[in-house]
Amino acid sequence: MGIAVAIPACNEATRVVACVGRLLRQSGRGPDIVVVLANNCKDGTAEHLRQAVGADPRLDLREVSLPEPYAHVGWARRLAMDAAADALSRPDDILLTTDADTLVAPDWIEANLRALRAGCDAVAGAAHLLRHERDQFAAEHRRRLLTAGKYFTALAYLRAEQAPPHDLWPRHDYEGGASIALSLAMYRAIGGAPVLPTGEDRALFDAVRAKGGKVRHALDVRVFTSCRLAGRAKGGTADTLELWGGLPADAPAHGLTPLSAALSGKPADRLLSFRELDHELAEAKALTRARRASAVNRYGVNRHGLAAPEIESVIGCAVGERG
Repeated sequence: MGIAVAIPACNEATRVVACVGRLLRQSGRGPDIVVVLANNCKDGTAEHLRQAVGADPRLDLREVSLPEPYAHVGWARRLAMDAAADALSRPDDILLTTDADTLVAPDWIEANLRALRAGCDAVAGAAHLLRHERDQFAAEHRRRLLTAGKYFTALAYLRAEQAPPHDLWPRHDYEGGASIALSLAMYRAIGGAPVLPTGEDRALFDAVRAKGGKVRHALDVRVFTSCRLAGRAKGGTADTLELWGGLPADAPAHGLTPLSAALSGKPADRLLSFRELDHELAEAKALTRARRASAVNRYGVNRHGLAAPEIESVIGCAVGERG
């Protein structure tokens, strides 16, 4: 089985070496090739990476200058993933992608392989914020991130009852470019990665589902991404983090959907403010306790596992084009 990883990078000289280093030092199965597409870089991204790990034969470093209107993450990820896919040959070979400002867990590839071997066609990993960077935020900003993380985790638990059999608890709801894995056959079936200027990651998973593919949101597939407030992709994680930090407490916050709408699956007619979020979180926790108790009473065991952990996957439902 071949394994290839694709990384789009734009002005990531300070982070890309650590990102690639984590991939090349996986504790279990490692990649056969890591394709880094340095797109419109002006900070020496390619030079830094070449000096650090350029001698490793697994690194395929490519430099491009995409013209407008193609100089965005959608096209950069597509080109990187196409190049990585071209290095594979068998339908069951595995194609993965992450972001250049992200550190994958030491067992990231092995964890993805477990989910794919269990019968899934694509895997969305859980993205956590780098703790040492988050701790540099102001106290209220940190509190908001932690509260939102707990809320998203409770929602993922409550939604698990309606999830398909291959995606039951433990699970999450994040679908982002920081952690994607799929078979080569599925990548070819969807016609390659979508080339949207924003939301290309979620569009990829939508394409997999449209082809009848099974998507697993695996909590044990972990990546740790930066807390920077000035990002490379418009409408991405950095924009959301910056927005959340400066919002008035009673202003609607991008990505925060009221509990009733979040559980109904219907479009929300409004967004929560951070002033309202504490109350919604309390309601979500109460529903979680009731759901857990009901499952124990009906089945003698908790079908969805123990209490939802208060993980810090605060990126989950908040990344993407602002709505």
